[in-house]
Amino acid sequence: MNLNDPFGRVKKQREKEYHALRTTLMDAGINDRHEAEKLLETLAKRGKFGLLIIIPLTLILAALLPQFQIVIIALGGLISAWLFKTTTRSRQHIRRYIEEELSHDGDSRDF
Repeated sequence: MNLNDPFGRVKKQREKEYHALRTTLMDAGINDRHEAEKLLETLAKRGKFGLLIIIPLTLILAALLPQFQIVIIALGGLISAWLFKTTTRSRQHIRRYIEEELSHDGDSRDF
C-alpha cells in the first residue's frame, strides 16, 4: 500500500493518461523511435519557452499593477507549476511509450 495513494486512484489516472497519449501517438503515426525522441525534444523546448514567457510576464504585470501583485504572482506561479508538471508528465509518458512500444524497432535495426 502506498501512503501517498492508498486507493490507487492516482495510479489509475496516470494509466488512463498514458493510454490516451499512446492512442494519440499511434493515430498520429509516431511509430518510430526517432520521431518519438524528436517529439520529446520539441515538448521540452515548448515547455521552456512557455516558462520563459510566463515568468517575465508575471513579473512585469506585478510591477505595473502593484495593487494586484499578490494575485498576479500567485496566478503566475500556479500557471508555471501547471505547465512544468504537465510537460514533465507528458515527457514521462512519451519515454514509457518509447520503451514499451518502440524499443523493439530500434533493436531490429542494429542487427
